[in-house]
Amino acid sequence: MNLFEIVPENFFSPLSSKNKEIYVDALMLLHKLFQYELNIETSDFLASLIDLLENRVYEIEDDDEASEGGLTLSAKARLILNRFVVAGWVDRENMDGSFTEVITPRNYAIQVMRLLYDLSDTRLREYNSLVFSTYSSLKEARFNQPNQMYEAIINAKSNTEKLTYELKTLYHGIRSYLRKLQGQHDVNSLLRDHFDEYKALADRIYHPIKTMDSVYRYMAPIREILADVLGDAAMLDNTRRRAMAVRGYESEDAAGYEILTAIDYVIDVYQSIGGIVNEIDKKHSTYTKLSVDTIRYHMTADQTVGGKLAALLKDYAASSGVRREKILGLMERETRVNRQEFFDGRSLWHKTVKSRRASAEPLSVDSGEGLSEAEANDIIKSLKSDYSLQQIKGYMSKLFGDKSSISSDDIDIRDDSEFILFLLAAIRAGEKSINFKAQIGTGAKTTNGYVIPQIIFHKKGGEGKYVD
Repeated sequence: MNLFEIVPENFFSPLSSKNKEIYVDALMLLHKLFQYELNIETSDFLASLIDLLENRVYEIEDDDEASEGGLTLSAKARLILNRFVVAGWVDRENMDGSFTEVITPRNYAIQVMRLLYDLSDTRLREYNSLVFSTYSSLKEARFNQPNQMYEAIINAKSNTEKLTYELKTLYHGIRSYLRKLQGQHDVNSLLRDHFDEYKALADRIYHPIKTMDSVYRYMAPIREILADVLGDAAMLDNTRRRAMAVRGYESEDAAGYEILTAIDYVIDVYQSIGGIVNEIDKKHSTYTKLSVDTIRYHMTADQTVGGKLAALLKDYAASSGVRREKILGLMERETRVNRQEFFDGRSLWHKTVKSRRASAEPLSVDSGEGLSEAEANDIIKSLKSDYSLQQIKGYMSKLFGDKSSISSDDIDIRDDSEFILFLLAAIRAGEKSINFKAQIGTGAKTTNGYVIPQIIFHKKGGEGKYVD
């Protein structure tokens, strides 16, 4: 059947108009009055609408028969009620034998109002023990009240339909929480979703299904009772007669068909419902693990400016083409880099930088003032204390290598330290503790800016003799 053969064509127009939020609130108000009042008086509804419109802006629409200037709250409330009447949500009529006007919601409008109420109700409804209720009613009818088997079967079908609906809703509800994790980066929001919202969902729906109202605990006994009913012809006949008396079917065949259909439906559901619960278990485990991992990651990830800049640079280095250009453009446009300096205890100290000696004009020495013997001894003593005999031996051992003698032409001076070690080796050659001697020649050699005399070093052999 076509939907608009049941509801008027403009039935949903209030929900798509520019005043839709006010219309929805007005329908929720009407639904509340419907729950508590058998007859909703027009005056009561209008008074409630006036309270609703106290701080709300109602915009005049094209089909409103009123002018915008001087429109009172009472007039706005009557325009809203008239809109519901025209769209086919309610009727206005007088009570029997009275001049009191009442509002009567239409049947389909009641169902839609309930749907809107359920959608806007953020409270988590308690889970009913549908499985245990089904088992209890069937067991009671089977063993104690066989005349009530028809009611037990119809109740079992109704509860099973609700159970299937609840389980599928729970399954897709967990999937919605998984989708929210994908774009969630705020730790506080993640903690609220996990420990407040999802925990309430799990405590009120998931855990009862697994524990006190366990599907696995009762699904086998439910199937066994229904199988016994199918195998008991006398009980089926009695159930059909009960159905004829209670529901007034056209024939026993029609009653029997509904009973058998209900029994088959419940048995089929409880044969396959274990798979649904298993899928819910998988989604529950997946969400729990992923949620905890996401919270842990965002709590330990570096959220400082430096950490975010490092992540941006890593993304830039790993990208190419258009994406790299886009990231570079964002960095140039959004990033402001400033130089920051500070003064501390090390600011007045500079690290010594070694450099090679460059060729330059030597400083003139006043020959009239030569070094005294004491000054020369002090210099030699200082050099000896800074450069130990072990250092000199090690330096010369590297120069000799496998050779028994080396000359200045074989030596490459690279820095001041090697220059001093070379001079000390020439000065201390021939000492008792030194295993080489020096033969000083004529002339000099320049290497890397250092001028050294022509010297031939001879290494002491195994018998303590020098090798020429």
